[in-house]
Amino acid sequence: MTEETQNAPVAGAETEQQNVANNGQATNTEQKSKTLGDILPGEGTNLVYVSGMLQGVQVDCEGPIEYTRKLTHPQWPFIPALPQYDPSKCKTPKFDWGKGEWVDESEEARVKQLNDLTKKVASITTDVGKIQETQEAAAQEKEASDKKDDQVFKLISAMNVQLGVINAKLSQVASKNDDTPAKPATPAQNTQNSATTEGGVQ
Repeated sequence: MTEETQNAPVAGAETEQQNVANNGQATNTEQKSKTLGDILPGEGTNLVYVSGMLQGVQVDCEGPIEYTRKLTHPQWPFIPALPQYDPSKCKTPKFDWGKGEWVDESEEARVKQLNDLTKKVASITTDVGKIQETQEAAAQEKEASDKKDDQVFKLISAMNVQLGVINAKLSQVASKNDDTPAKPATPAQNTQNSATTEGGVQ
């Protein structure tokens, strides 16, 4: 009887074994298994990338891995696996925590960055040259303007001297006119002569 009990199949076990053989799965696992993200409350995602120093080891970009909380924005050293924080645009991604974005640490990206900086330096050098030329032109214009101002000042000074001389001569002429006695416009008549002629001959 013990042999019969040990060898006797459990009811429904043959059907389950046949399902596993046919489908590769047991029937009670046909339901989708839940993930940690399914049971965590809140907005965001619990799939994160890791970028930062962890226990003395620098991690540039690992993930996405499941985290115990949902995130909507980066919280060191975790970056949520959301479209705005997608590291796939970078060949060798590393998260720049100051800028809040992934940066490419690949050799090609560094060469491109160096070329961009070289172009910027060349542009700045050109701009500085133009500024220096403008300053030199302005200095020359100022010097020319200062020379003209000096000439105008000298001319005005000379005119003031001449006006002073003319004014002095006019003053001399006016004072000479004041020193001469005034002549009457008509000669004065002798009153004695007029008396004799009035009364007749004396």
